[in-house]
Amino acid sequence: MSGKENMEDHELAELGKKYENILSKDPESNTFSLLANVLYRQGKTDKAIGVLIRGLGYNKNNVTARFLLGKIYYERWMINQAKKEMEKVLQYSPQNLQAAKLLSQIYRSEDKWDKALQTLSVAYSFHSSDENVVVEMKEIKKEISKKEAKLSKQVFETPSGSRKIKGIEIDDSSKNEEVYTETMANLYIEQGQYDKAREVLEKIFTNETERNLAIEKLEETKLNKMNLTAELSSRE
Repeated sequence: MSGKENMEDHELAELGKKYENILSKDPESNTFSLLANVLYRQGKTDKAIGVLIRGLGYNKNNVTARFLLGKIYYERWMINQAKKEMEKVLQYSPQNLQAAKLLSQIYRSEDKWDKALQTLSVAYSFHSSDENVVVEMKEIKKEISKKEAKLSKQVFETPSGSRKIKGIEIDDSSKNEEVYTETMANLYIEQGQYDKAREVLEKIFTNETERNLAIEKLEETKLNKMNLTAELSSRE
């Protein structure tokens, strides 16, 4: 082991003692997130998880701690737990780019491409200069287009409750029925048609909590884009 590594281990150990001493005097201190990070860097992951869970019991809005806990869960393939933590991180801090990227990756692994795109779209409103986000969004949109094209083909070829006209099957079950998707909502958002986007979101989410969260993120996106436009106009 090099002298530099020895020095780092020594410094981490000293920091760990310092933070443990603070927490022994004040268990509700936000210092727990610093201690957990030290333990994580030392490879003491189980201890880090314990410190994070206890600390979040007192400080549920600590975004740094939630992100670290979600990251550890993700590294351990505890995907559901990781997803819950990253969703909470973005609930408290929608501009957290790393959380948005990780959560988007989880949604893609679950084949929830609309949610993956929505998550990155919100992050993009805060980080419009990040080229990686743009690239990821393009990849997701391309995948969504492929899946929608494939689904349309399947519905046309093997419809349910259909009738035939000159060898072409027509699906009567979908007549006069409008389909609402998150992709549609995101397209309205990109076009600045926020009222239509809100209408779509209200129809998509039947769960009141999810619906309110989606609309809240929409309003944040709208506000950020308006502020960005105003800023650009003032520069001109």
